Amino acid sequence: MHKSLRLLGAGVHTAGPGKDYPSHAHTSWELVYYVRGRITCPVGEETYAATPGTVLLTPPRTWHAELSRTGYVNRFLQVDAAAGWPWPRVCFDDGERSLGRVFDALVRESTQPGDDSDRLCSLLLGELDLLLRRAAAAAPVTAADQLVAQAERIFEERFASGIRIGSVAAELGISPSGLRASFARLRGTSPRAALQNVRLRHALGHIRNSTLTLQAIAELTGYDSVSHLSRHVKAATGSAPGALRTAE
Repeated sequence: MHKSLRLLGAGVHTAGPGKDYPSHAHTSWELVYYVRGRITCPVGEETYAATPGTVLLTPPRTWHAELSRTGYVNRFLQVDAAAGWPWPRVCFDDGERSLGRVFDALVRESTQPGDDSDRLCSLLLGELDLLLRRAAAAAPVTAADQLVAQAERIFEERFASGIRIGSVAAELGISPSGLRASFARLRGTSPRAALQNVRLRHALGHIRNSTLTLQAIAELTGYDSVSHLSRHVKAATGSAPGALRTAE
């Protein structure tokens, strides 16, 4: 990490429908992670359509704006780095919100006074730098890649809420059959199976590492009942939840 790579500011910006952010420029890099909404973003000579999980990286002295279509929420960072720093101009988060979690932590730590927070911000910036360099070196992201990653993020964030694949597809502006086709081609599985895998991963974590009742675990992880949870656990591990907990 270059010694001049440091956090100058961070925060959260919320805007309603039609509440555009006018064209402006900074003397530092601006890194923006979009959490909610659909936004059109002119940046220099390019225009980007930002959706949840999109990261836009604007170099110093580059004019840019946000045109709010639906209302939106973002996390923004002002970062001191060389104008030619090897970051992409746009990238997209993965299903586990690797980038989103770092943005969240940097925004949170930027409000905490003290040397400990300064050191943690430096470490988080180093992690973010590596993730962005990796994104810059990766193959170009297609619209289908972005769509599947957005669905995976929704699964991670809302697996406990009883979400339906049809509602996720509608939120992403695609038909359920289109979402299934994208998952089959890019992941070799279905959206429903991907959602169940997220629920199962969290349920197994509770079973192995907590004293919560199976009823509580089922409720926390989006299963309809203890029997529903038990069927999925046994199919995946060969053991019933109680036996698995005893073995652990």
